[in-house]
Amino acid sequence: MLNDYRPLARNRDFLVSLAGRCTSRFGDEVAIVALTLRVQAAGGRPYLVALLLAAGLVPAIAAAGLAGRVADSADSRRVLVLATAAQAACCVPLIFVHQVAAMIVLVALLGTGAAFSQATWQALIPRVTGEEHIGAATALQQAAFTLSTIMAPAVAGILAGAFGTGVPLALDAATFGVMTAAVLAVRTRRGCAGARAAARRERGGGLAVLRRDPPLARLIAGVAAFVLLGMMVNVVGVYLVRQTLHASAAWYGGLEAITMIGLAGGVLACGRIGTDTARARAVAVGAALMSLAMLGYGTAPAVLALIPLGLLAGAGNGMANVCVATLVMTRTEERMRGRVGAALYAVLNGASVASLAAGGALAAVLTPRQVYLLAGGLGCAVTVVLAAQSVRGWARRPDISFAGEQSRA
Repeated sequence: MLNDYRPLARNRDFLVSLAGRCTSRFGDEVAIVALTLRVQAAGGRPYLVALLLAAGLVPAIAAAGLAGRVADSADSRRVLVLATAAQAACCVPLIFVHQVAAMIVLVALLGTGAAFSQATWQALIPRVTGEEHIGAATALQQAAFTLSTIMAPAVAGILAGAFGTGVPLALDAATFGVMTAAVLAVRTRRGCAGARAAARRERGGGLAVLRRDPPLARLIAGVAAFVLLGMMVNVVGVYLVRQTLHASAAWYGGLEAITMIGLAGGVLACGRIGTDTARARAVAVGAALMSLAMLGYGTAPAVLALIPLGLLAGAGNGMANVCVATLVMTRTEERMRGRVGAALYAVLNGASVASLAAGGALAAVLTPRQVYLLAGGLGCAVTVVLAAQSVRGWARRPDISFAGEQSRA
């Protein structure tokens, strides 16, 4: 597989889609930081932050089957326009709503739209770029998403401090208009009458395809375990910075931006990896870096010490993200990618929701430092398992065609 970025720089549809999605990601990041600060400033407990974050993830779990089938059968442009319009309609009320319950409902509706658009984009982009450029496209997308949002946390913190949290949320609402224009400008489309008929005939879903590939299934299970044990720190991050280390909202936003710089570096470092075995090993290395960073967060004497730790955590996150996504896409038949992508994110988001629930519960009895130390220690244990899984069975790719149908990959 050629992992060369140069052909992508000449691909009009890829560049248009990337510009629109980067703008939308920037707005989303601004919004989540603003909402987190809104809850914390109102005196909300960590479990409310956990509920808010989980609300955006639950729809990807509940709607995974439907979103995947829609992505593999319906016209991609129609799905993306409808999903984006629905998200914009949900984002506007968030500007004015301050009740936590109402914010949670609106964030859940936003997550529902994101579940459909994410599955559709994930299946569409390989058709836009060509099979030989999936690895490079995945890396370039994730790096661009990260770089486009580097300043988002700082912008959210500054705007929230100067004008209140409504202004950053209004900015997020405006980015959905840019996203809609990008969707309409992309010429490549996916989904037709034949695809709908094939989707109705096929009984297996995304999880069934993943189970047909034992090395990949084991890796995803290990990554889900890491997410379950490690993501709990997201609940207490704002409290570590703002209360334990007595830093400002701008510092909180700035540290999020620093982590994203590290993430972009990790993504680009792995974008040219050409074998499945090497990608699996990079996932284990990424998990190790994140675990060490969490242990460092738990012992940091001052907020300045979080700068290198944030870079380390981001790099590990980027390495794991791009390699898992590339493995799933390259080892999946084209006609099933919407369902498989939706199933993957359902598994990982399910682990994230469970982790947020655990983090909210632990925050009631442990300090933010203790939560980071616990997560880092457990993450190190899972890293050992991931390292052992990275050396077995990757040379052979699975037969993923369904019974009675010839593979068209």
